[in-house]
Amino acid sequence: MDVLIYGAGTLGRQVYHLIKELSGISISGFIDDTKPIGTSVFPSLKISENKDTLNKKLNTNPNFSHQIGLILAIGPNNLAARWKVFNWGVENGFNFPNIIHPTASVDTSGVMGKGNIILANATVDYEVSIGDANYLDIGCLVSHNSTIGDNNFLTTGCATAGYVKFGNHNFIGMHSTFTDHVEVGSENYFSAKNLVNRNVSNKRKVVTFHDQKSLPI
Repeated sequence: MDVLIYGAGTLGRQVYHLIKELSGISISGFIDDTKPIGTSVFPSLKISENKDTLNKKLNTNPNFSHQIGLILAIGPNNLAARWKVFNWGVENGFNFPNIIHPTASVDTSGVMGKGNIILANATVDYEVSIGDANYLDIGCLVSHNSTIGDNNFLTTGCATAGYVKFGNHNFIGMHSTFTDHVEVGSENYFSAKNLVNRNVSNKRKVVTFHDQKSLPI
């Protein structure tokens, strides 16, 4: 499958290296709406498209979207923009394959939508439901019977116990942990190393302050 990576920043480069470890996928270039076409991302790959140029191609050839896949690599600083691009792509017939690192463990008893990216050493346990356009960073753990909605961004080392539910568009900071049966709504922000043992509604910022002291050597 030929794919274009949508997003030419740090996350786009990380996703590029992930895809290079997979067989059967060829990267044709990068899409970016914030940088000029022709900007070099790697010596052999440049930004070749933006949404405007893709829309022009679709107007000329509506079947163009059936010939190439899109990989969503817009970072977590704008989850709304990620979701907007994903929906635009789906509406125009683009395929969003799930990209899973060879060292990730994803149990086949679960269900998964499209456009998800799962990095190295992540684990998705049995009977887990994952929606669309989620990002699971290195070493994430989603335990049994949990539900992850759409467009959630789980950073390095996040972990859920069993029967945890996430809504949509949540950012989960590094090494945050969610205990059994916790339910999280949508559009929340969790700082790093949170221990979440109660339900969280919508549009909340959950921050844990860790006392740190600097002592003389």
